[in-house]
Amino acid sequence: MGSCGTVPLSSIWKMLADCAPGYTKTETDHHWIIRYGEFEHRGFPLGDHGRRKTPRIQIGHVRKLARKLDIQQCAAKHLAQLR
Repeated sequence: MGSCGTVPLSSIWKMLADCAPGYTKTETDHHWIIRYGEFEHRGFPLGDHGRRKTPRIQIGHVRKLARKLDIQQCAAKHLAQLR
């Protein structure tokens, strides 16, 4: 099954608040670094170029984030695109 579609970044933060309580995010010039417990995901995109007022993130990046933080089952409950 391929990955297609996008998810609003605000929905991803809500999902992480439930699925990875205590996670931290650090914004760099080009990406986010997201840490949860012993897990870390570098390279999570900021969103499209230009003004990032309401960025949307490609679902493949969200799948990779959920895998790296080991929260796939919980993430799928929050984001229909991951089911």
